[in-house]
Amino acid sequence: MTSGPKPESFRLARVAALIGPYGAGKSEIAIGLAMWAAQHLAATGRRRVVLADLDVLKPYFRAREMAAGLEKAGVGLIAPMGALANSDLPILTPQLRATIPDERTQMMLDVGGDPVGARALGSVSDVVGAAEHDLLLVLNRYRPFMDTVEQVVEQALMISDAAHLALTGIVSNTHVMEETTGEDVRWGLDLAREVSRRLGLPLRLLGVPEHLAGAFLQQADLPPMVVVRRHMRPDFLGGVVLTNVTQPEPTRPSDGSAAVRSDA
Repeated sequence: MTSGPKPESFRLARVAALIGPYGAGKSEIAIGLAMWAAQHLAATGRRRVVLADLDVLKPYFRAREMAAGLEKAGVGLIAPMGALANSDLPILTPQLRATIPDERTQMMLDVGGDPVGARALGSVSDVVGAAEHDLLLVLNRYRPFMDTVEQVVEQALMISDAAHLALTGIVSNTHVMEETTGEDVRWGLDLAREVSRRLGLPLRLLGVPEHLAGAFLQQADLPPMVVVRRHMRPDFLGGVVLTNVTQPEPTRPSDGSAAVRSDA
């Protein structure tokens, strides 16, 4: 099961694309939201849910690595398969362009990082733009050139320009994988709020790592929250998919700031 925002507090457009630089956590957010949508939309029989992997730049940390898990959760996957599954070539399947206009389908688009990766989305921007859609910037303050308002705004505009679509919202997802503390999440949220004001866009979601979720669930004045589970690891880190693994809370050097514990 995937923990996502309360249905009454969060609404996805029928076609939702996630953009942002490498390592922002787009794929994990896309997987989590697709599974959440499968629970709240597909269960009613109104729509099927499909996740399209548009990451054509890197051969790891891609949604296609979760094909079996997505199928089990009731989420369809559009991505190059077979011998092309692990390629880093700009390959988009014909099925993608045909599926986006289908009103019976809730689409999640996981887009490759930076402006070069966003060009894949730009190649189908005509059909995306014609549909009810969201273009959400996933902001991880720990990524290079994403730690000031000016840098984030510059990157956001470059990526959306390459995608030929306008941004509709911000997702705050500052993390350092299992090392993330509550202070990290709040530090990133502070920047996301400033970027939201500068761009005049809503702060749509707050991504919180699973080991910190309990500490944030009861806090007031937060955007709708999605609990981010680590679904993928490349082979060189010990495996592609992690299931039923409880990660220990990281120990950090004392810097005078208190970390939020998951059992707080």
